Amino acid sequence: MHKLIQHYKELRESEKKFISDGKRTIAKSNLKTLSEMSVAGIILMVIDLIAGFALIPGFVPSAAHIALLPILIVFAVASILYRNAGKNSPRVVTAMCLAFEIICYAITIQIDIFAHQMLAACFMPMIIIVFSATIFFPSRMQNIINEIFTITFVLCTLFYKVDYEWAWRYDVFFAIAGFGFATALGYHFRLAQIKNFTSKMRYKSLSMRDPLLENIYNKRGYEDAIDNYLVSKNPNVNCAFIVLDLNNFKHINDNYGHDMGDQILRCMSSTLLSLFRDSDIIGRFGGDEFIVLADGLCDEESIEKKCMYIAELIGRRAQETGAIKVFSSLGAVICEGQNVDFERLFELADEAMYEAKEQGRDADRFVMRRYTDSADRSFKKKEKNADEDF
Repeated sequence: MHKLIQHYKELRESEKKFISDGKRTIAKSNLKTLSEMSVAGIILMVIDLIAGFALIPGFVPSAAHIALLPILIVFAVASILYRNAGKNSPRVVTAMCLAFEIICYAITIQIDIFAHQMLAACFMPMIIIVFSATIFFPSRMQNIINEIFTITFVLCTLFYKVDYEWAWRYDVFFAIAGFGFATALGYHFRLAQIKNFTSKMRYKSLSMRDPLLENIYNKRGYEDAIDNYLVSKNPNVNCAFIVLDLNNFKHINDNYGHDMGDQILRCMSSTLLSLFRDSDIIGRFGGDEFIVLADGLCDEESIEKKCMYIAELIGRRAQETGAIKVFSSLGAVICEGQNVDFERLFELADEAMYEAKEQGRDADRFVMRRYTDSADRSFKKKEKNADEDF
């Protein structure tokens, strides 16, 4: 019993993480499912109506049957257009899927109870099972929806099929059995999706890490991380962006060997990881060049002290490996309450770093700038050109 409770808690935690980290993945999958189910429902409805008119003398479709077809068409068109537009807002997709489920459940109850009052036609169990195994909602939310409509169906059956004992007993039994199957199937469906997502994220994480420095982002990794950061923070970004480069690193590789060079890179990596938070973004974009995005760090004096301490510590640790004394060039850009473009941010920091190099490579050098957007830069360039022409 204890293991079962522990397993349930672990599943709940995994589901919470999946819902938090995989919102876009869930929305994309649900939107695809919604469009496919709507189209499949239209085809089945058309076949059902044709078969009814062809095989059953005096067949008259119920109002619920007639209403369901245009509703399916509306959802099919809306979901396909939204999907083709490249949109997958989690809130919009969740609202569409929830509306689709509720309408389908309501119409199914109408068909099962009122359109086939004297028959043991019971589609509700099948509908609950299908939805539980295809559209992803948080387990608590899906269970509540299933419980509400199962109870509603059972109560309607007991009240409106009271004169047909064999029919209501059949319907109630299969409704309860369907709910049980739906709960079990939904559990396995969610577990499979969570495991699949976790596995993909693990491989994605590995592909975004530097092969030599496992806790440092590679170029693809830090670009993706910074893009996500800026999307969440713009237009009010507060951070420091630092570009760091060793001076004469090629000399170390050529004279001391690549193993020594790798050791120094590991010194740089461990130094940066020890001096910044887990929430900060640290990456290597080639050779001995590293970047750091420190969220919320905007004080000029603190940034300068931190950068010079980084350079000093890297030089000291590198010397401990047996190499010559190494010096660093650092460029930093401060963003304070601004709308930030990553390319422009990187460009400014890179320029600051090269300016530091030009001051001399025989010591640790540091240059700091404040972020200016490309529009300001373009205006200043035009102003400068106008002055030169004059």
